[in-house]
Amino acid sequence: MQRKGFFKRNFANDLNGKDAFWTSLLFIPIMLYALYCGQRPINVGSDTTNYVNMFLAYLQGGPAALIRIDPGFLVLIKLSSLLSNNPAVFLSIISVFQAICFYISGVLLLKRSRYLLIYTILLLTSPFYLSINTNIIRHGTAISIAILGMSMIYHFKNNIIRALFVFLPALFHNIAGIIAIPLFAKIVKLNMIYVWIMLVVVSYFSSYYSAFLSNFITGDYLEYLSGNYDYRKGFRIEFVTFSAIPIFMTAILPFKRMGLETKWIFNAYLIMNGAGLVMNFISYSDRLLTNSWIVVPLLATLIIKDINIRGFKRKDNKILFTCLIFFGTLVINFGFM
Repeated sequence: MQRKGFFKRNFANDLNGKDAFWTSLLFIPIMLYALYCGQRPINVGSDTTNYVNMFLAYLQGGPAALIRIDPGFLVLIKLSSLLSNNPAVFLSIISVFQAICFYISGVLLLKRSRYLLIYTILLLTSPFYLSINTNIIRHGTAISIAILGMSMIYHFKNNIIRALFVFLPALFHNIAGIIAIPLFAKIVKLNMIYVWIMLVVVSYFSSYYSAFLSNFITGDYLEYLSGNYDYRKGFRIEFVTFSAIPIFMTAILPFKRMGLETKWIFNAYLIMNGAGLVMNFISYSDRLLTNSWIVVPLLATLIIKDINIRGFKRKDNKILFTCLIFFGTLVINFGFM
């Protein structure tokens, strides 16, 4: 008889000894990458100085400077201050925290070391993973928690986890947390491509609805809305084209042949991306699109996994399309770095 409990599945049973060894080993490059990002010079990343100032303001007991900090991120600042008053340690802790979230998500969803290796390579070459480690780290922390939450909900199938993670990311960055909500919706029966196309069409007419939506903008993005920044607002065909890359992958693996977890993330990607495109009237709206772009390494790896498990029977087809997705994503990653 299977013992019932809070966690109904034992992940250790999903891995054989060889997979468990390589799965553990693959955490090393992810950790080294995190420490490298955390020890970066203060001039790397346009927002790094702001985060260092937040940390120093807390150490100096300046409550006025901390009013606008999201409560979850403030907890990270407090925990970091218990270990060291060195800002580099603070930045390293955040990068390591994000690394752990992304790594565990990959382990829970991919389960096999060969797919985790592919995921690790695509993740560490992603320009958006670099960005959330060195620039938009509050936003990135919220995204990493959301992706971890989605993978735990999928793996453990527990509604208590779902209820917790729906709200948790917003405590670290409210806008990123709100955009990440589709990750918890578990939309797997309907293909959201048509919803995405509709949102793209709507985004083309952002000048007509921007005044209305501006009433709901808060926090840092209120400054991006009203400030004079050197950033081109409005419909960006290059953003739309780049965002459509996962849709192009369905030419190889149609939606109906995707696994449950792949459909889940694919649909969440389309909704999050569409929402970000609709907000193109805000300066640095590409930061909102990071919620979706950062899941491309995981989504591409899941598509590769599906190609090999259920997508095709012939070995040469599996190899061909695996290489096409993998190297295509690599080229895109390096092209945007």
